[in-house]
Amino acid sequence: MKTVGFRSIVLYLLLFAFLGGTGYLVVNLFLHGNQWAMQPYNGHIYAESSTVKMGDIKDRNGNLLATTEDGRRLYSESETVRRALMHTIGDPYGYVSTSVEYTMRSKLAGYNVITGLNDTFLNSLGKNMELTVDQNACVAAYNALDGHNGAVIVYNYKTGDILCKVSAPTFDPSNVPEDIETNDAYKGAYLDNTLASSFTPGSIFKIVTAAAAMEKWPDSWMDRTYDCEGFTEIGGDTIDCLNDEAHGSQNLTSALGNSCNVYFAHLATDIGAQALQKKAEEMGFNQEFTFGTVPVSKSEIDLSKANANELGWAGVGQYTLTANPYHMMVLMGAIANGGEYVQPKLTNDLNLFGSLGKDNRTLVSASEAAQLESLLRNDVESYYGDYLFPDGMNVCAKTGTGEVGEDKAPNSWMVGFCSSDATPYAFAVLVEEGLGGIESAGTVAAAVLSALA
Repeated sequence: MKTVGFRSIVLYLLLFAFLGGTGYLVVNLFLHGNQWAMQPYNGHIYAESSTVKMGDIKDRNGNLLATTEDGRRLYSESETVRRALMHTIGDPYGYVSTSVEYTMRSKLAGYNVITGLNDTFLNSLGKNMELTVDQNACVAAYNALDGHNGAVIVYNYKTGDILCKVSAPTFDPSNVPEDIETNDAYKGAYLDNTLASSFTPGSIFKIVTAAAAMEKWPDSWMDRTYDCEGFTEIGGDTIDCLNDEAHGSQNLTSALGNSCNVYFAHLATDIGAQALQKKAEEMGFNQEFTFGTVPVSKSEIDLSKANANELGWAGVGQYTLTANPYHMMVLMGAIANGGEYVQPKLTNDLNLFGSLGKDNRTLVSASEAAQLESLLRNDVESYYGDYLFPDGMNVCAKTGTGEVGEDKAPNSWMVGFCSSDATPYAFAVLVEEGLGGIESAGTVAAAVLSALA
């Protein structure tokens, strides 16, 4: 009897294990079956003779960006369009893991958890997608980069629609270069710089330093002045302005317009490392952002071990700081939107690079947003010139020059937004080894906004 009872227990345990394993498999089939089915190593799916038909991809104006004919994946007829949108659309081999064709491949193939990839009356294979991007704006960004590596990203801060998303270096997905793995010109070509890279911010970080001053001295930040002789000594070492230009007596408004390093270095040391770090984190640094289901590279700041001189350099956007273009775009959008953060999306399908739930985080308060908007509008009106941009957009912006060392030219930035209700666009432009904020990044921003206008 004891033997029979022991065997019964063992059988019950095996039954429970079997049922548990089966349940686990079924649950994961529903959760991850689409990913299993569409893995790149499933050659019968990606072969030219495959019966799986990937759906069409179009831009917001109906321009065809990708389609399938006779088992082959084809892209836009224009090589420039193909290059400009490669990181957004994808390539036939799945090299760009943040692209629509890679991330949404099961949707494009018409995968169904019941029928899989079989074409039945329950399931028609090949689901089409319409993206929010504007093909012409992306081409304008690509052309304006003029061979430089970088990132350009623009969205409507009211609706969340991504209008332009371009990364370089890039390549033609219809003619993948044979030397792409060995040619330095393509180094980093699989990486989408708008989402997966972070760069030295330079003077665009002065927006954060300004916001920290507003928080520390809410009633007197406008009256805070420092004298600039082109350089200053903090913590036993020198901090200098670009080209050692002496700006004289500066308040925050004029210092932001002149991008005065001396002013912001002194401002940062008076604010203090802890307060500046806290404000930067409130504004998105060290925070995790996602673009639909795709994780975004963090903007980073760590002032825990910074000495006085290093803190001064951090206040002007140097030291060890990094900034991600996507993050800087949504920060500009929050400032433009009175403090309200709107999550970007690439399609209006909530399951595809869409808003997978409202993100209620606050990057800036309403009062800070209003004050920063005034400062950034003054930058363009009084220092850069409204002539750079289409009439009526009321662009508010800040340029930046991030020094990277190694005998390389600096990162050139422009971040900002349009305060016009007719053109609610926020943007971030990064040009690697550029000529300067206005000369390089400003030219790109102007080209994109003109295309959208």
